Amino acid sequence: MNEGEKQSLFNKLRIRFDRLADIGPLPTDTEREKLRKRFLVYVALMMMGGGLLWATICLYYRLFLPAAVPLSYIVLSIANLRYFAVSRRFGAVRSFQLLISLVLPFVFQWSLGGFIPSGSVMLWAMTAILGALTFQEIRITLRWYLAYIALTVLTGVIDGNVVRYASPGSSSPETALFVVNIIGVSIIVFGLMVYFVRSNDLAYEELELLHSELIESQAQLVHAEKMASIGSLTAGIMHEINTPIGVINSNTDISSRCVDSIETAIQSCETIDDVKNNDKLQQLLAMIRTSARTTTQSSDRITSLVNSLKNVARLDEAALQKTQLHEGIDSALDLLSHEIEGRIQVLKEYGDIPQVACHPGELNQVFMTVLKNAVEAIDGQGRITIRSFEKGGSVHVEIEDSGAGMAPEQLQRIFDPRFKQKGSRVSTGWGLFTAYKVMEKHKGQIKVESQAGEGTFVTVVLPKDLKTVENGDGGNV
Repeated sequence: MNEGEKQSLFNKLRIRFDRLADIGPLPTDTEREKLRKRFLVYVALMMMGGGLLWATICLYYRLFLPAAVPLSYIVLSIANLRYFAVSRRFGAVRSFQLLISLVLPFVFQWSLGGFIPSGSVMLWAMTAILGALTFQEIRITLRWYLAYIALTVLTGVIDGNVVRYASPGSSSPETALFVVNIIGVSIIVFGLMVYFVRSNDLAYEELELLHSELIESQAQLVHAEKMASIGSLTAGIMHEINTPIGVINSNTDISSRCVDSIETAIQSCETIDDVKNNDKLQQLLAMIRTSARTTTQSSDRITSLVNSLKNVARLDEAALQKTQLHEGIDSALDLLSHEIEGRIQVLKEYGDIPQVACHPGELNQVFMTVLKNAVEAIDGQGRITIRSFEKGGSVHVEIEDSGAGMAPEQLQRIFDPRFKQKGSRVSTGWGLFTAYKVMEKHKGQIKVESQAGEGTFVTVVLPKDLKTVENGDGGNV
């Protein structure tokens, strides 16, 4: 047989071996799950090969009763793998394979006459423990290990009673079994090591993939929460915009009527002096001036609301840039003005803080979430105090409200998106969870202190320069 034929034969055997190993995995399994199921088949096949060697050695030395034990292992393993191919019940197949891998080596050792005549066949049972560690959690593996210890102790107790079954006069079976045991166990242990290395590689690959998906999902979550926040403000903003638009429409009608009246009055005048001394004309001009002034004020209000909405959203500004935090806070307050005016007193104690390198749109979302929660927590009249200052290389923003506050059990879970407090004026869930993730992305902190009935105190801490922090040279946040 030439080299090419040998290589072809090897490839055929490998393909058949791989087909055997693929009897258990499902198309929906992850790569790690597929690897675990394939490895179970690999171990079973290797131990079946060891069992075939045991049986051959025993039959060669006319040890017919001991030969029945490894042959039984082969039959049971084939039946178990056949069941695996049909049912795909990995848990049941795994447990049965581990059981026969643990028990039958001890039975084989007893049938050979004890520790010495068997060449310590029971060492093969250790592969069941390693397999349990591979396929199951440590707590269950410990039970298999205790069973192994119990069987080993039992073997030691009954060793004197089974030694009479040993074949007298020849050490050849013992030597052969020792060689087979050492080689076989070494092969399986090496296979386990390969499995662990490959499993760890797959785990790292899956972790990197999940990390990438998590970053993408977090970005989508921040964007979705931003859209939800803006959507919840739409009704109030429409009311705020409708009022100045109504004023502008009214002033336009007034100005149009005034122009018609001025035209009629001028036609009735014969001289310039008549025009100057016409009281009606002066009244009409004063009305137009007033309309123009209120129209300008209404237009400024609409411009302010639109700019505030744009400043809070910043949909087109995802890149890192320097911004003044006060602008984002003021914009959020402007959008919430329809809920604040006449009900809540806002005290601004702004300090002299530098511009902060950040993602402005995401950071403005944090302030919008915190301020909206503060507004909703105040039932009736109340107060919101906003402070800002620089401390220890970081910028601090404190937002304190006189609202309902939170109980300790609620305070512990405010950043849990699954938590929902019934009957509470304080918003929880995705808003604060998203705010927490945004602050985590900015290498900052968001801390909340609160007591039921005594309001809430929120502190937002940011590094002055996110780029510096990401490079490992930032201040103490």
